Amino acid sequence: MQQTLIEKNSLDVTDMQGLDGVGDAARPAFNWRGEIRELIDFLRKPVRGSGRVIPLSQGWRRIALLLGVRFCFVLLVALPINTALQIWGGIEYDQATQTTSFAIWGVIGAPLLEELIFRAGLRQAKYSLFICPVLVCQFSRSALVVAVMATIVLSIAAIDALRLRWNPPAAGFRFTRGRAFIRCFPLIFWIYAIGFGLVHISNYYSGGGHSYLLVFAVSAQMFSGVLLGYLRLRQGLPSSMVMHALNNAIIFIPALLLG
Repeated sequence: MQQTLIEKNSLDVTDMQGLDGVGDAARPAFNWRGEIRELIDFLRKPVRGSGRVIPLSQGWRRIALLLGVRFCFVLLVALPINTALQIWGGIEYDQATQTTSFAIWGVIGAPLLEELIFRAGLRQAKYSLFICPVLVCQFSRSALVVAVMATIVLSIAAIDALRLRWNPPAAGFRFTRGRAFIRCFPLIFWIYAIGFGLVHISNYYSGGGHSYLLVFAVSAQMFSGVLLGYLRLRQGLPSSMVMHALNNAIIFIPALLLG
């Protein structure tokens, strides 16, 4: 009887280790099909989630899967679209971007800055309202524009903080802003994803006077914005930065080596 109780207690401890992520043998295997289904459900209605994310050290399989999905989209959707745009619309890829300095920026600088702009705000309303606008102005490459935007945003933030301090909202309205952010989250998510794609229009130019077609040339970048946003919510910002860097490395390094 005593031996049976000891065996039962040992089994309970082992099960708890598996549930807590301590027992590696008891941790469930990565479910590729389940992950695809979860991604599809997310695309139907993006949700911010509970905030508990899987660390980067445990999420390499998801990164590999999303990179595979991304390049499947490129081959099956984006490449035919861009080929048609090139033949009938005169849309060309800017060869000036195929330089060593641009590749280094694409693998190191762009993943850091662009993820801070387009993915960091998916968790916090204040970040989207007060930090993201200043970072977006970095694309203007004008210190004056950044300074003006920073002044405007900081002034609004200061007025908002003083208003809340002098006239604090009732307890029932304390989390009004956060609830509004969650309620509008699908729209916020798609704005970030589409915006991420649109900033890459500068990588293309229209040789046939059809500049309005440039928006279709960045379909791959828009889809990447969706996948990176999904990954950011599931595994955190470092994971989306790593996937962004790997994606750009896969694109730029072979292009440079092949000339």
